[in-house]
Amino acid sequence: MTRTIAHKRLVVGEKKQRFGFRKTILGLCGAILGSTLLMVNAANNANTVHAAESDPGQAKSVQSDDSADKEVAQTKAGAAKDNGANTDASKDSAKTPVEAKGNEGTNTANGLNGKAGQPLAKKEVPQLDSSLKQDEKASVDKNQGADKGATGTGADKSGSQLGFQTGTQGTGADKGAQGDKSADVAGKYVPNQNQVTTHSKDTQGVTVVTHSKDTHSKVTGKTDSTSASSSSAVKTETTSASSSSAAKAETTSASSSSAVKAETTSAKTRQTVTKISYNTLLQQLRTSKALATDKEVLTHVTKDNFLAYFSLNGSATYDQNTGIVTITPDEYNKVGNFSLKGKIDINTSFTLTGKVNLGSNPNGADGIGFAFHNGNTTDIGNAGGNLGIGGLQNALGFKLDTWSNGYQAPQSDKDGSQIDSTNSNDFGWNGDSMNAPYGTFVDTENEEVATKDGIKVQRWWAKDVDGTSQALSKSDVNGQFHDFTVDYDGDTRTLTIKYTQTSGKILTWTTTVSNSNQAMAMIVSASTGGAKNLQQFEIMSFDFKQAATVNVKYVDTKGNQIAQGEVTYPNGANVNGTYTTGQLEIPNYKFVRMDDGTATGAKSLPATGTLTKAGDNGTVIYVYAPAYTQTSKTVSETIKYIDQEGKEVAIGYTADPITFVSVTNPVDNTTTTYYSTKAKTATLDDNGVPTEAGWTKADSTDFAEVVNPEVDGYKVISNDAPNSDLTSVAVQTVYTNSSDLDFTVVYAKNAPTITTESKTINETIHYVYKDGTTAHDDYVAKPVEFTREVSTDAVTGEKTYGSWSADQSFAAVTSPAIKGYTPDQAEIGSQTVSGDSSDLDFTVVYAKNAPTITTESKTINETIHYVYKDGTTAHDDY
Repeated sequence: MTRTIAHKRLVVGEKKQRFGFRKTILGLCGAILGSTLLMVNAANNANTVHAAESDPGQAKSVQSDDSADKEVAQTKAGAAKDNGANTDASKDSAKTPVEAKGNEGTNTANGLNGKAGQPLAKKEVPQLDSSLKQDEKASVDKNQGADKGATGTGADKSGSQLGFQTGTQGTGADKGAQGDKSADVAGKYVPNQNQVTTHSKDTQGVTVVTHSKDTHSKVTGKTDSTSASSSSAVKTETTSASSSSAAKAETTSASSSSAVKAETTSAKTRQTVTKISYNTLLQQLRTSKALATDKEVLTHVTKDNFLAYFSLNGSATYDQNTGIVTITPDEYNKVGNFSLKGKIDINTSFTLTGKVNLGSNPNGADGIGFAFHNGNTTDIGNAGGNLGIGGLQNALGFKLDTWSNGYQAPQSDKDGSQIDSTNSNDFGWNGDSMNAPYGTFVDTENEEVATKDGIKVQRWWAKDVDGTSQALSKSDVNGQFHDFTVDYDGDTRTLTIKYTQTSGKILTWTTTVSNSNQAMAMIVSASTGGAKNLQQFEIMSFDFKQAATVNVKYVDTKGNQIAQGEVTYPNGANVNGTYTTGQLEIPNYKFVRMDDGTATGAKSLPATGTLTKAGDNGTVIYVYAPAYTQTSKTVSETIKYIDQEGKEVAIGYTADPITFVSVTNPVDNTTTTYYSTKAKTATLDDNGVPTEAGWTKADSTDFAEVVNPEVDGYKVISNDAPNSDLTSVAVQTVYTNSSDLDFTVVYAKNAPTITTESKTINETIHYVYKDGTTAHDDYVAKPVEFTREVSTDAVTGEKTYGSWSADQSFAAVTSPAIKGYTPDQAEIGSQTVSGDSSDLDFTVVYAKNAPTITTESKTINETIHYVYKDGTTAHDDY
């Protein structure tokens, strides 16, 4: 049994030896390649080194508070002890946060960004972190004995001899401060550029150095992550070749937003040489991936490039010389904000470092709100009591509130997205959780909120998060800038905010970001009203990873926002990932098209697509039109022409019908009316206007005047059309609610023509012999004359006669005597005649009398006349 165990140990030892040998060879290959690659990087850092050498007086490290100092001291003492350094070295290490002497692996525990307890997000160097965890864990934890010989004395030493270390390092803290100063002096600081440095030939480890304009952060050794009620913890270690096992020096701050466990390596030269461990290079070779840099991962924002990443709105102005955003001037009724142009990758840690000035008036308003939300990067929250947070979708916000607000019910029944961001009264707001001034987390939820009239309306309603409110002092509103940091740990999804009061006390707020959030927009807002204050934010640095995102907007045909929506990223908000959006069912609207530029002036992205770059990839724009409804009404006009008996006397008149279309906009409840005499139905365009020709916008129109026709023998005696006379049907105005018009024009016959008719009756008596010859002149009596009235119908011409005048008589006429003849009528008697009588014509025939025998006697007389010659009587006759 014993031989078997010994044999197994021997076999294991041989395997470890072979493994160590192979690792040594691979390490040599990696070191050769690494030295070649990093020589270029070392040259790039020359400016930083020279600048640091020119101003050694700046080599110092500033701790953020007493706890940070203690943390540094504990770290140094632990590092000296665990690394097996002599007593003097460990004492030196414990005495100062700046310097520890010797090349044996004792280190200075200097905080990141020049401050203990301020994190370098683990995501900043993911490939280094991965390499260290995998390779160094294998070499130290599993095979400490074999790896110590093969790795600690072979690989690392070989790497150092081959160029990983061209000189001993200067004091760790000094280098941090000098590197920081060199960036300021040289003016050639490149955001997000990291330096990766090993500290001595006897030490296996890595130093990751990040820069900002006025901070210098360094993590030395193997990076790991721990969490102790903090948003992020980074642990760093070094391993001494002279020790039997890997020694660790660690510090963790449970009270801060992130704990940094760091060790620094003492050095004697002032030159900085950029290096990485052979294990990291080995890992890169294995995966055939290029070494990642912070510049590829994180975006570094300072006062100098602030406007490249943020946009100003409203009253906000920016001074690039100072890095100060004046969100609102000390004036009444101002609203301002600045918003990040892209979105933040919430899977990656980020840090915002700056200062806030809440103004100098403790009774001023309103305060400053910070918000991270799922909406568009152009979305602006509602002002006033909402402090720019209310109205944002799924927002996680934080506010420094300087004005106490009670609950305000919405004054408008419009959807929240349709209310102007400056109109806080129409939007409404929730009451504060405590008296101002105070700080608290705020979140928004999609709620149905009752208006002042009890109508339920949609709002992204902002409420203080329970249990997160902390009081500020009135003395904090003193017109001075106060340190303010927002620190987020992408691994734990913990968001930590710190605010330094006038008293020096640091208030800390911590919350967790939901896993559903992949990318979030950011906005900082402030406002004033009846009370005012100068409200400012000073940017120091902002390091974050830009997500690859798109915005989505839902607008009307005029480009006005009518709803809010979200974009989903099935594979994450990453370059070459995809995005999806969708139409929304928006009350009172209908989708009409993706914007072709006519609504907003910008052409929409496709509804779904691929993300081609980090940051903003554009906007998907859905265009909606009101869901117009229409009602139609056709009005006609008819005129009848009849006589008094109802008989048609002329062909009736029918006007062209007038069709009204009333178009109702359900959004604003307005109605627009159009009419046409040609079209009977209307097809509406996106603006609610009929597309067919012939429609006129008006809610009334007229039927034209119609002249009554002339009818022979008739005259108009009545017309029932309003405002009309006997000559025409007047103009008739009709409306959408008018009924059909039916009019009747009544005609009557004209009066008959009355004339007087006269008639003459003649009486003639002819006297003739039997042979027809005239026996005597005719007798013509004096004619008698009769009269009567004649009525002539005006339509038919029919005549109606009146009665003749009274009867008259012709006198009796005795036939004349003609000797030897005897008339057959001794007398024509009296004749009575009337107007109806005809002329009287009589004939009297004379016949010759028979001879009459009589005795004729004849007396002969003798008469003698006696006269004078002058003829006068001379004597009686005889």
